Amino acid sequence: MGAVYPTQATKVTRGWIKTGVDKIINTTGNRTRLNIIGAIRLGYLADTVAAQYKTINGESVIEFFERIRQKYSSSSRIHLVLDGAGYHRSQLAKAVYSIP
Repeated sequence: MGAVYPTQATKVTRGWIKTGVDKIINTTGNRTRLNIIGAIRLGYLADTVAAQYKTINGESVIEFFERIRQKYSSSSRIHLVLDGAGYHRSQLAKAVYSIP
């Protein structure tokens, strides 16, 4: 299970602009960031569970845990590999899911 934060931002790296000439390049004026949490079942990529959130914190992680629990409701045990991110270690997440 992991979270990613891809950003859509205009970044000009090359262009056909005459030396010494200033060229105005229109942009959106802001950056659009996505916050996505996802999990895969090893060996079964088609069973991917993913969701987009406004922000990733303890509450969104708990909600995502619930999605995983619903997806694999017939499983008696679910193993998750978490990195050391603060939202995985939040007091809220630990209290709800008894994470050591």
